[in-house]
Amino acid sequence: MTPTLCAWNFTPARLEGLRRVCAAVGARLRIVGPGEAGIPLARLAETQPAPSPSLAAMPFPGEMLLMAAFPDAKVDGLLAGLKREGLAPVPRKAVLTPFNAGWDSRRLYAELSAEAARMP
Repeated sequence: MTPTLCAWNFTPARLEGLRRVCAAVGARLRIVGPGEAGIPLARLAETQPAPSPSLAAMPFPGEMLLMAAFPDAKVDGLLAGLKREGLAPVPRKAVLTPFNAGWDSRRLYAELSAEAARMP
């Protein structure tokens, strides 16, 4: 599988920065639309977005990133690229794992938000 960065709730200007970062590290950018919030994360990372975006609102407000099939060196490059492009910090970031692969976007957002709330 090609390293894929799934992104939720980024403005068009910030998406351009994500595109540059992904190109620099050799990853595909997968923009997740509101109508895809119930799709399992593993499936989102493997598919292309729907051709016609949903007019529904995303069920959560903040930006979120999911790295799928990223070797460690690419994760480091991605994080450095986010800083270089002025996109950091993105408080909700995760790596696709067998544990979270079946979650949907809402569950991932809730888990990452709860984790952030526990941090001092």
